[in-house]
Amino acid sequence: MRSWVRLLVLDGLILASWLASVGLVVLQGRGSLVGGVTNPSRSLGATLEAKEQWFSLSYQGQPIGFSHAMLVPEERNGIPGVGMIDQGQLTFTLLGTPQQLHVSARAFIDANWRLQEFAASLQTPTYQLHWAGRRIGDKFVMTVMTPASSITKELRDPAGGTIVTGLSSWAAFHRLHVGQTGKAWVLNPLALSPEPLYFTVRRLEPLDGREALVIETDVAGLSTTSWVTPDGEVLKETSPLGWELRRTTREEALRTQTDAASAPDLLLATSVPIDQSLDDPARIARLILLVEGIEGEDITLARPWQRVLPPDQLAAYDRRSAPLGPWCLIELARPLTPGVAEDKRAVTASAPAPPSSIERHRRPSPFVQSDDPRIIAKAAQIVGARTEPWEQTVALNQWVFSTLTKRLSIGLPSAVDVLLTPSGDCHEHTVLFTALARSRGLPTRMVAGLVYWQGRLFYHAWPEVWINEWIPTDPTLGQLVADATHIGLIEAENEQLISLGQFIGKLSVHVLEVETQR
Repeated sequence: MRSWVRLLVLDGLILASWLASVGLVVLQGRGSLVGGVTNPSRSLGATLEAKEQWFSLSYQGQPIGFSHAMLVPEERNGIPGVGMIDQGQLTFTLLGTPQQLHVSARAFIDANWRLQEFAASLQTPTYQLHWAGRRIGDKFVMTVMTPASSITKELRDPAGGTIVTGLSSWAAFHRLHVGQTGKAWVLNPLALSPEPLYFTVRRLEPLDGREALVIETDVAGLSTTSWVTPDGEVLKETSPLGWELRRTTREEALRTQTDAASAPDLLLATSVPIDQSLDDPARIARLILLVEGIEGEDITLARPWQRVLPPDQLAAYDRRSAPLGPWCLIELARPLTPGVAEDKRAVTASAPAPPSSIERHRRPSPFVQSDDPRIIAKAAQIVGARTEPWEQTVALNQWVFSTLTKRLSIGLPSAVDVLLTPSGDCHEHTVLFTALARSRGLPTRMVAGLVYWQGRLFYHAWPEVWINEWIPTDPTLGQLVADATHIGLIEAENEQLISLGQFIGKLSVHVLEVETQR
């Protein structure tokens, strides 16, 4: 493996934490709407000066960038409402490779709190991603534009819901108070679909000489704590991942712009420690790991080569006691090459029935355009006269591995983007392989998890192809059958990728048993 193994989840988390500020907010439970505000432009009129906010952004205590947000009462086409602007810049490295990311969003909300217009972008020196949306009646039509393709989807308002942008805006509109709970439907930028978000106003406490409501939110397992004044001014936000957003002056925020050479390395910072080196992972036939930070039920991905063991099996190993926090035992085995029997490892004689969800792994999705004529034609050219599923899988793996230039990057590429500009890291390799394989009728899923490299476990993505069972193949690393250090955590297609964030910063791994192939 080389330096193209990267923090796959970074793309999704940056977008989730930023674009998810556009949500379908439905307050419910204890303490529903307070104050009966009917016009956001009127509610903001008295506090307009407070609605331009600058923030410094840090990661694990190191400056990484800034953010700037404004709420401006205005009228468009005779419709009163609020215009909202949010923009920021992040500077960091991935295994020493400098990265700079610019994000921006603009929105307009009418007096009934309905989102009327929305535009957003994510830009790096080599990549651009854009969103644009507009209300048409009771529908909101959203389009995401990648460098080589566009995807359009219609969203409908939920019953009793209102679309607003940002914690500060709905805190101002709804006048939150201690003990209040609520549910929001936030826009998932990876799937253009609603994602449930839950919040609780825990307490009132002083911060920077002001009283602030402490609000906890959770979406797809990603938790955030925010300190917000009663009139909706955000003072601070933190997450277990190590991110911190802090209210500051414009001058101080701009001073946090970091030189790329001294910026934190997010890939190294989010890697998972392991207490034993694993020499020559290709020869490992079986692993038993103690994983601290999660419980067995947190891993919902079913894989034939990976299973969670009963907790009482820990007693078989030389450990005085179980860890104090959450933990689980995971057994991993090196997958067999389809159709090839090996010594002491039997191949199932009869093929098991495919899972009921198999059909969705044959179909295209917003970023996996397996029905695109260019994808179909390229896959047909690669596989040639091969008809057996494994032979086609090998041909596709080898072509993707040898064709793509290995380059660490930030972005949300579609398969067509990668086909036309063949470079990138594990995300690009995986999304292109998946589209090519599905175009040949091979059920293929995208998996995200961990893989061993140079003494640590790094977040990584790879495809798995259904050939009587899920067979992991890694076109990023050139492994026809992925080695046993691939620990699958979630499916990683579209909106599912964001849920990987629930594991970041929580895990550590202890090796209990290693069995190698002779």
